[in-house]
Amino acid sequence: MKSGFPRVAARALTIAVAGVITLGLAAPSLGATQIAKTIKYHPMSGASPKVKEECQLDTKIPEFFAQELPDVKLVNKPSGRRLILTIRDVHAPPGGMFSGPKWVRVDGELKSGGKTLGTFRAKRNTVSGGGTCGMLHKIVKVIAKDVAEWIANPTTDARLGNAK
Repeated sequence: MKSGFPRVAARALTIAVAGVITLGLAAPSLGATQIAKTIKYHPMSGASPKVKEECQLDTKIPEFFAQELPDVKLVNKPSGRRLILTIRDVHAPPGGMFSGPKWVRVDGELKSGGKTLGTFRAKRNTVSGGGTCGMLHKIVKVIAKDVAEWIANPTTDARLGNAK
C-alpha cells in the first residue's frame, strides 16, 4: 500500500511556493491618498449660491470619493500623496429634472510631495433623478467611480466620463 504523504507534502509545498510568489509580486502599498474634507469651486464654476448652500458639493464630493476610492483619507490639509480636487463646472438650473439636464465637471491632480503623478478632467450629466441636489449627487457618485478606475493607473490630462 502506497503512502499519500509524498503527494500531500508536494501539494502543500506547491501551494506555499505559489503564495510566496504571489506575495512577492504584489504591488507595494503607496499609503493613503489624502483628499481635503472641503474642496474649492473654481471662480467660474457657474454654481449658484443656492446650489452651493443646499447641495454642499464642496463637502459631498470628497465624501463620495472616499466611499469609492481605495485607501483614501479625508483631512483638513492634505500632504504627502494627495488628490487635489476642484469643482470646475456646475450646470444646475432650479427645477430638478423638469428644468433639463444637469452636469458637473471636477478637475483633479494627484500629487506626491512636489511631483505630479497625474491629472484628470471628469464630467458627467443626467436628466433623471429627483430634485436638483439629488441629480448632482448622482452625477458626482458616478464621477467618483470613474476616478477610482483612473487612480489605479493615473495618467496626465485624462478625460473621464463625458469630458472632452
